[in-house]
Amino acid sequence: MCEWAEHQFKLNKPDKDGITEREHLEQVERQIGQRPEALEPPTVFPQLMSHVWSAFIALSNSRTQGFSGPNPITYEQIKAWKELTETPVEPREVGAIKRVDTVYMGVANG
Repeated sequence: MCEWAEHQFKLNKPDKDGITEREHLEQVERQIGQRPEALEPPTVFPQLMSHVWSAFIALSNSRTQGFSGPNPITYEQIKAWKELTETPVEPREVGAIKRVDTVYMGVANG
């Protein structure tokens, strides 16, 4: 899942003009009528992990920002989200959320 997520994060990261790599590549696709290989993820999205991806997205959308950009998702935020939404989350799923967040932070700060 992390490899797939990293690809998505990189495609969605805006450049200095606020335009994402995805937008650039989709424009190329419209112009040449062929899908650029760079739009294709290196792996298939793991459907069995879709609930973990959904949890990550919900948590990421409410993440805090610091002076140098986004802050990592904390265990406290995961716990609060879990309790407020009454979403059952297994410890291994918390670990997966944190691993995806580590990848996100690497792309966001890179």
